[in-house]
Parts: sequence; structure tokens; C-alpha cells
Amino acid sequence: MRVQDVIRGDKQNLTVGDWGNGKAPKAKFPLSKAGKKAWSFGSAWCWRFAEFQIGERQFVLRLLFCDDKRKAHIHLGLRSNRDTIVLCSYEYHVDHETGWHLHTLCGDKNNIDIAPIGTVVHGPWVKRLPGARAKHNRTEFKDSMHGGLKAWLWGETVRFFRLSTKDELF
Repeated sequence: MRVQDVIRGDKQNLTVGDWGNGKAPKAKFPLSKAGKKAWSFGSAWCWRFAEFQIGERQFVLRLLFCDDKRKAHIHLGLRSNRDTIVLCSYEYHVDHETGWHLHTLCGDKNNIDIAPIGTVVHGPWVKRLPGARAKHNRTEFKDSMHGGLKAWLWGETVRFFRLSTKDELF
């Protein structure tokens, strides 16, 4: 199974947690090999977790954002025993001035069964889409819509990762 198959897949048993800020529960997205930086964000950062299944596999989304810094990270992970295999990171950084981009597994390594366990997405097997100097189609970071930035970012998460929200209210 490839990362694209997960994003496009038929998600079952979607559960969405409440919004929180500051220290996030590590048990929701365990990363055994990631350093402190994967979890050290201050009280200005907000977070939300969602979980779903595709077949017998359990996946988790971790949405992190800081309005003051105009940054957002949405990590897609595959549960593996007591750890997480991070498959991709959909990100926005205002300091990059480029827009939304994806860091994901690529090439021969675009197989979720052989992806590295317990670390964030980086290394020679990861590709940035679109490239750093390429034109980015999505450049917004909207906080002025109804519901504010949280509602807009959750909408982006639902859109990009193709989460079904037909019967749920989030």
C-alpha cells in the first residue's frame, strides 16, 4: 500500500478528538525515535487528533498549528504496535512564502510497509511536493472565515486527506 492509497482510501470508524493546546498527549501519536523537537511546542500551539481504519490498519492524523507563527503541520501516521510510522506531513509555514506543501515517502520507498518507524518524515526517501521553488497552488492560511482558523484548518485536513464527514459533526 502506498501513501496515495491511504489518502484516497475508504476510511472506516473515523473518530475525532477535541481541540487542545500546549502539551499534547504523546500516547496519541507515539514517536519512539523522534527527538524532543517532535513534541516540544509551547502553549501557543493548538492540536487535534483523528483516527480511522482502512481494512485492518489503524491510522492517525495529528494536526498542529500556531496562529502567532502562522504555521501548521498535519501528520498522517500508521499505528504500529506502540509506535507510529509517519507517512507524510502536509505543512504551511508563512516564513517559506510558498504555501501548502507535502513531505512524503517517494520512489521505491513509497510503501507504507517498509517506512521507518517512530520518526518524523525526513531522510533521502522523502520528497517535498511541490518542490521548494515550484509554484504552489494553495497559499492561503485563513482565519477570517466563520469559525476561525481552527474550523478552516480542520476543513483543510478533511479536504486533503479525504475524510468522510457525512454523518459526523466536527
